[in-house]
Amino acid sequence: MLGMRADTPLYECIEDGKPCVKTENDVIAKEAVWEQEKGVESFKEESSYLRVIEQSKKNCKGKNFQIGKMLQSFHDSMTTDNEILLQHYLEGWRELIKFMDSMGSVFTFISHETTTKINILQGYLDGENGNSYKTIKSMIKYELENEVVNFKYLPSNRVPSGCRTLLRMHRALKWLEVFLYEVGSSPGQGRTSEMCADAYHKTLSHYHSWFIRQIAEVAFLAMPPLEEMYKLICVQDHNEAKVVLLTTVDSIVKVYNITQDLYTINNMLDLP
Repeated sequence: MLGMRADTPLYECIEDGKPCVKTENDVIAKEAVWEQEKGVESFKEESSYLRVIEQSKKNCKGKNFQIGKMLQSFHDSMTTDNEILLQHYLEGWRELIKFMDSMGSVFTFISHETTTKINILQGYLDGENGNSYKTIKSMIKYELENEVVNFKYLPSNRVPSGCRTLLRMHRALKWLEVFLYEVGSSPGQGRTSEMCADAYHKTLSHYHSWFIRQIAEVAFLAMPPLEEMYKLICVQDHNEAKVVLLTTVDSIVKVYNITQDLYTINNMLDLP
């Protein structure tokens, strides 16, 4: 696997379309200093997250998709001892689906499938063994101990395990993370269709069939321009978008890395 230096951009930490096992938690390079004259603050402090969350909620008040809610859900999913609360994780994904749907039919091929997976995991959370699904770590422990996970094939006569279901969402999360990063770190130029396709090629496409990849290629052509993306996340220009998007990506990266480590430790990254 390729490693990642502190000065390596997030989206370069890819090998054969698969994300590195270890990635830097901070999207912004540690040594990078953002210019105060451009109104961009450091994302390292908790107060910075809270300010971006509250401002985003205020700007998007009344809209169906609110990026502040998505950011808060992923941020709140992380506990102080680096566990991921599954309920908050699913809430973050519900907002991500609203984001995808707001861009038209471009993400239909993934949003419908993801909604089904959210419902499966919510079913486990609401079921008689719901306490065992409180965190991703406890879910993995419970399903392994009770031989719920099948490492060789997907049984056709029962609902997929929580571990397999979340793994598919985990892979898609990397794609959306890289896409949001590319939009946020671009200089306010470029085509969203190219950025989204580039992110897809480096991540999720390697898990899809040739047919799905062709559907995706056509769908990306209908991506809205950057200006429409800015309206969607309730910002006026690129500088504001940079703050909101890279703060959001920073939370997603942390959630992704914790999940990636859990699946790696338990040899579950290639569940059928």
